[in-house]
Amino acid sequence: MKIKKLLALVLTAVLLVSCTACTTEIVFHLGGTPAQGTNTDTAPEQDTNAPVQTEQTTAAPAPQEQTTAAPAPQEQTTAAQQTPSQETTTAAPAPQETTTAAPAPSTGAPSTTAEIVEYYNKAANAIKTDAKSVTRNYEDYQHNEDKLVLPSLLQSAGKSLIGSFLKKNETPETYEGTDAIKAGVYIAGESYVSKLTANDVKDASCKDNGSEYEITIVAKTEKNPTYGQGVSAGFEIIKTDDVMDAAGFIVKSFDTEYYDCTIKCKVDKATGHVTWINFATPIVMNVASSIGIDATVGMTFIKDYTVTY
Repeated sequence: MKIKKLLALVLTAVLLVSCTACTTEIVFHLGGTPAQGTNTDTAPEQDTNAPVQTEQTTAAPAPQEQTTAAPAPQEQTTAAQQTPSQETTTAAPAPQETTTAAPAPSTGAPSTTAEIVEYYNKAANAIKTDAKSVTRNYEDYQHNEDKLVLPSLLQSAGKSLIGSFLKKNETPETYEGTDAIKAGVYIAGESYVSKLTANDVKDASCKDNGSEYEITIVAKTEKNPTYGQGVSAGFEIIKTDDVMDAAGFIVKSFDTEYYDCTIKCKVDKATGHVTWINFATPIVMNVASSIGIDATVGMTFIKDYTVTY
């Protein structure tokens, strides 16, 4: 997952900034540009005392990606109405045509949590097998500033630093054919979109809009989820091993808490196909460094798709 590299950069940078708490001035450069809230008048002698910090923070330019709170429903509805650019599909039809439809219960729209989750799973998983193309309309990386915990001296500088890394990517990307959709569309690399159960869900609703259902599912809060289970059965998560490998020696331990992870989608009633889907994944990360500095960082990862069959 691309986000692991971005996350490793953010966490490493935050910890490196924290290391300067023992000095009277902080110099932190991102791509050659001083971060907001830092002092650029630091004497040369102080710069040469921390070569490792300078080397790590200039090693990778800020990713062209972004992300405060999950977007308002109005924004998501607008994104849902965007029409993916027309493209010629050359991929062969998916062989598993049996998953095509997710018909509503004979009594009408699904109403209980168990019914909604079951209906959503069938509809969402058909994306991987039946869709001709899927367009990622945008991806957003938001900084939840209220979750940031750093030494008080560095709180402001930390906010500015993280914000400089997180950029919204509004360039659409289209995946065509079964293999490309499986590899690139949520959950990337898996043959499914969701394996959620009613026990994984805090709240679920289904609104009948005439020709379509608008489904909202909110997962239960979970700490350090196991891949493919719980919240990870329906959301992309950060794997601890990935972060530890990417961040190197600077990170000693890494813990996560996922809360209010939300799926919103529209399903065509006649076909049972998802036509638009949005994933918002808030996460709180607690990281301890090998140099005795701890930090807490909150982010929300958002991906928005439209689907063509």
